Amino acid sequence: MSSSTRKMVLKKCKIRGYTLELDAIGEILSFESEFYNDSALDNPVDILLDLLATQPIKDKETVHRIATRILGADAAINETPDGDGDDVIRTSDLLIIDASKVPKFRYDPIKKVFYKHTGSLPIHGDAFSKAALYKDRFLLLSQMLSRHKVFPNQPLILTCQISDAVRYLQFSL
Repeated sequence: MSSSTRKMVLKKCKIRGYTLELDAIGEILSFESEFYNDSALDNPVDILLDLLATQPIKDKETVHRIATRILGADAAINETPDGDGDDVIRTSDLLIIDASKVPKFRYDPIKKVFYKHTGSLPIHGDAFSKAALYKDRFLLLSQMLSRHKVFPNQPLILTCQISDAVRYLQFSL
Protein backbone atom coordinates (compact mmCIF):
# COMPACT_ATOMS: atom_id res chain seq x y z
CA MET A 1 0.00 0.00 0.00
CA SER A 2 2.14 2.83 -1.31
CA SER A 3 1.45 6.51 -0.92
CA SER A 4 1.12 6.94 -4.69
CA THR A 5 -1.71 4.40 -4.76
CA ARG A 6 -3.39 6.14 -1.84
CA LYS A 7 -3.11 9.50 -3.61
CA MET A 8 -4.52 7.98 -6.80
CA VAL A 9 -7.54 6.58 -4.92
CA LEU A 10 -8.11 9.88 -3.10
CA LYS A 11 -7.89 11.78 -6.40
CA LYS A 12 -10.45 9.47 -8.05
CA CYS A 13 -12.79 9.86 -5.08
CA LYS A 14 -12.40 13.63 -5.17
CA ILE A 15 -13.13 13.74 -8.92
CA ARG A 16 -16.35 11.79 -8.35
CA GLY A 17 -17.29 13.98 -5.39
CA TYR A 18 -17.07 11.26 -2.73
CA THR A 19 -16.11 12.01 0.84
CA LEU A 20 -15.01 8.72 2.34
CA GLU A 21 -13.80 7.84 5.81
CA LEU A 22 -10.25 6.59 6.30
CA ASP A 23 -11.37 3.01 6.93
CA ALA A 24 -13.36 3.03 3.66
CA ILE A 25 -10.28 4.23 1.79
CA GLY A 26 -8.28 1.48 3.48
CA GLU A 27 -10.86 -1.04 2.27
CA ILE A 28 -10.52 0.30 -1.30
CA LEU A 29 -6.73 0.01 -1.05
CA SER A 30 -6.97 -3.58 0.19
CA PHE A 31 -9.34 -4.36 -2.68
CA GLU A 32 -6.89 -2.82 -5.16
CA SER A 33 -4.00 -4.82 -3.72
CA GLU A 34 -5.80 -8.07 -4.61
CA PHE A 35 -5.81 -7.09 -8.29
CA TYR A 36 -2.24 -5.76 -8.35
CA ASN A 37 -0.48 -6.87 -11.60
CA ASP A 38 -3.63 -8.65 -12.73
CA SER A 39 -4.70 -8.03 -16.31
CA ALA A 40 -8.21 -9.45 -15.84
CA LEU A 41 -9.57 -6.06 -14.82
CA ASP A 42 -8.13 -2.92 -16.36
CA ASN A 43 -8.76 -0.72 -13.37
CA PRO A 44 -10.62 -2.38 -10.51
CA VAL A 45 -10.77 0.81 -8.43
CA ASP A 46 -12.76 2.56 -11.17
CA ILE A 47 -15.22 -0.34 -11.29
CA LEU A 48 -15.58 -0.26 -7.52
CA LEU A 49 -16.11 3.51 -7.45
CA ASP A 50 -18.64 3.34 -10.29
CA LEU A 51 -20.67 0.76 -8.37
CA LEU A 52 -20.29 2.82 -5.22
CA ALA A 53 -22.06 5.72 -6.96
CA THR A 54 -25.39 3.88 -6.66
CA GLN A 55 -25.09 3.55 -2.88
CA PRO A 56 -26.46 6.33 -0.67
CA ILE A 57 -24.02 5.64 2.19
CA LYS A 58 -20.35 5.32 1.34
CA ASP A 59 -18.74 3.73 4.38
CA LYS A 60 -16.45 0.76 5.03
CA GLU A 61 -19.25 -1.82 5.09
CA THR A 62 -20.66 -0.64 1.76
CA VAL A 63 -17.22 -0.66 0.14
CA HIS A 64 -16.54 -4.14 1.56
CA ARG A 65 -19.88 -5.49 0.30
CA ILE A 66 -19.28 -4.18 -3.24
CA ALA A 67 -15.67 -5.40 -3.22
CA THR A 68 -16.73 -8.93 -2.25
CA ARG A 69 -19.32 -8.93 -5.05
CA ILE A 70 -16.66 -7.95 -7.59
CA LEU A 71 -14.22 -10.51 -6.22
CA GLY A 72 -16.92 -13.20 -6.34
CA ALA A 73 -17.73 -12.35 -9.96
CA ASP A 74 -14.04 -12.41 -10.88
CA ALA A 75 -13.60 -15.77 -9.15
CA ALA A 76 -16.63 -17.20 -10.96
CA ILE A 77 -15.25 -16.14 -14.32
CA ASN A 78 -11.81 -17.57 -13.61
CA GLU A 79 -13.15 -20.79 -12.11
CA THR A 80 -13.47 -23.82 -14.36
CA PRO A 81 -16.19 -26.39 -13.81
CA ASP A 82 -15.10 -29.76 -12.54
CA GLY A 83 -15.60 -32.88 -14.60
CA ASP A 84 -18.69 -34.18 -12.81
CA GLY A 85 -20.99 -33.01 -15.60
CA ASP A 86 -22.18 -29.88 -13.83
CA ASP A 87 -21.44 -27.04 -16.23
CA VAL A 88 -23.11 -24.41 -14.08
CA ILE A 89 -21.00 -22.25 -11.78
CA ARG A 90 -22.94 -20.67 -8.95
CA THR A 91 -21.83 -17.68 -6.91
CA SER A 92 -23.75 -15.21 -4.84
CA ASP A 93 -24.39 -12.71 -7.64
CA LEU A 94 -23.39 -14.42 -10.86
CA LEU A 95 -24.62 -17.48 -12.71
CA ILE A 96 -22.61 -18.73 -15.68
CA ILE A 97 -24.16 -21.38 -17.92
CA ASP A 98 -22.45 -23.06 -20.84
CA ALA A 99 -24.12 -21.90 -24.08
CA SER A 100 -24.26 -25.42 -25.49
CA LYS A 101 -26.12 -26.64 -22.39
CA VAL A 102 -28.91 -24.04 -22.49
CA PRO A 103 -32.25 -25.75 -23.23
CA LYS A 104 -33.94 -24.79 -26.49
CA PHE A 105 -37.66 -24.11 -26.49
CA ARG A 106 -40.21 -23.91 -29.28
CA TYR A 107 -43.61 -22.26 -29.21
CA ASP A 108 -46.76 -24.12 -30.19
CA PRO A 109 -49.22 -21.47 -31.48
CA ILE A 110 -52.20 -23.82 -31.30
CA LYS A 111 -51.77 -24.85 -27.66
CA LYS A 112 -50.08 -21.53 -26.83
CA VAL A 113 -47.36 -23.13 -24.76
CA PHE A 114 -43.60 -23.51 -24.96
CA TYR A 115 -42.13 -26.97 -25.13
CA LYS A 116 -38.56 -28.19 -24.90
CA HIS A 117 -37.06 -29.00 -28.28
CA THR A 118 -35.03 -32.21 -28.07
CA GLY A 119 -33.84 -32.48 -31.68
CA SER A 120 -30.92 -30.69 -33.25
CA LEU A 121 -31.51 -27.14 -34.38
CA PRO A 122 -30.10 -25.79 -37.64
CA ILE A 123 -27.24 -23.38 -37.25
CA HIS A 124 -28.32 -21.03 -40.02
CA GLY A 125 -32.13 -21.14 -40.14
CA ASP A 126 -34.44 -21.97 -43.01
CA ALA A 127 -34.93 -19.95 -46.20
CA PHE A 128 -38.54 -18.97 -45.47
CA SER A 129 -37.69 -17.26 -42.19
CA LYS A 130 -34.71 -15.49 -43.77
CA ALA A 131 -36.87 -14.20 -46.62
CA ALA A 132 -39.49 -12.95 -44.17
CA LEU A 133 -36.80 -11.23 -42.13
CA TYR A 134 -35.32 -9.48 -45.18
CA LYS A 135 -38.80 -8.47 -46.37
CA ASP A 136 -39.61 -6.93 -42.99
CA ARG A 137 -36.32 -5.07 -42.95
CA PHE A 138 -36.87 -3.78 -46.48
CA LEU A 139 -40.39 -2.57 -45.68
CA LEU A 140 -39.18 -0.85 -42.54
CA LEU A 141 -36.38 0.87 -44.45
CA SER A 142 -38.67 1.96 -47.27
CA GLN A 143 -41.18 3.38 -44.78
CA MET A 144 -38.46 5.31 -43.00
CA LEU A 145 -37.13 6.72 -46.27
CA SER A 146 -40.56 7.70 -47.52
CA ARG A 147 -41.23 9.69 -44.34
CA HIS A 148 -37.84 11.39 -44.11
CA LYS A 149 -37.77 15.07 -45.03
CA VAL A 150 -34.60 14.82 -47.15
CA PHE A 151 -36.19 12.45 -49.63
CA PRO A 152 -38.95 14.04 -51.74
CA ASN A 153 -42.39 12.50 -51.91
CA GLN A 154 -42.46 12.77 -55.67
CA PRO A 155 -39.57 11.56 -57.78
CA LEU A 156 -37.47 14.25 -59.41
CA ILE A 157 -38.15 14.34 -63.14
CA LEU A 158 -35.85 16.59 -65.10
CA THR A 159 -37.35 18.16 -68.15
CA CYS A 160 -35.83 20.41 -70.73
CA GLN A 161 -36.38 23.41 -68.52
CA ILE A 162 -33.35 23.69 -66.24
CA SER A 163 -34.90 26.51 -64.20
CA ASP A 164 -37.73 24.25 -62.96
CA ALA A 165 -35.23 21.65 -61.77
CA VAL A 166 -33.08 24.24 -60.01
CA ARG A 167 -36.14 25.76 -58.33
CA TYR A 168 -37.31 22.28 -57.26
CA LEU A 169 -33.90 21.43 -55.80
CA GLN A 170 -33.69 24.74 -53.94
CA PHE A 171 -37.18 24.23 -52.54
CA SER A 172 -36.48 20.67 -51.36
CA LEU A 173 -33.15 21.50 -49.74
